[in-house]
Amino acid sequence: MYEISLTDGFGPIKFGSPPSEVKSAWGSDHYYEDWMGGNLENFLYFKGLLVGFRGEVEDHPTENSHVCMFQVKTVHPLCLWGQEITSATRQDIESLLNVKNQRFKVLPNGIVQCTEQELQFHFNEAGTLDEVYFAS
Repeated sequence: MYEISLTDGFGPIKFGSPPSEVKSAWGSDHYYEDWMGGNLENFLYFKGLLVGFRGEVEDHPTENSHVCMFQVKTVHPLCLWGQEITSATRQDIESLLNVKNQRFKVLPNGIVQCTEQELQFHFNEAGTLDEVYFAS
């Protein structure tokens, strides 16, 4: 189970880490998937995971750049605020956000977006969680 922490990061990868620490924590092999789109020069990419960087970036993140965002697919078992959300429905996520006093809105495309921080939940056609985006 990988914990999503809005203050610390994702699992073993911490906000502010340089690329070498990310590769050491997650593995160095990049793995591209169609959902990732193009123009990935600010990212390291792995199966079900995009790790975004700020700072010095050439055609890839350099050691003078640092982790600032994550986009995670539910191929990884996910936990938020100590609660498993891997197969959560939109209603489950909305209930969790309400319990945590997080303000949110549902966008026309069905994405649940928090309004006071960089946190989004994307759902598949069956209505279960497909990916989570969060940033510092």
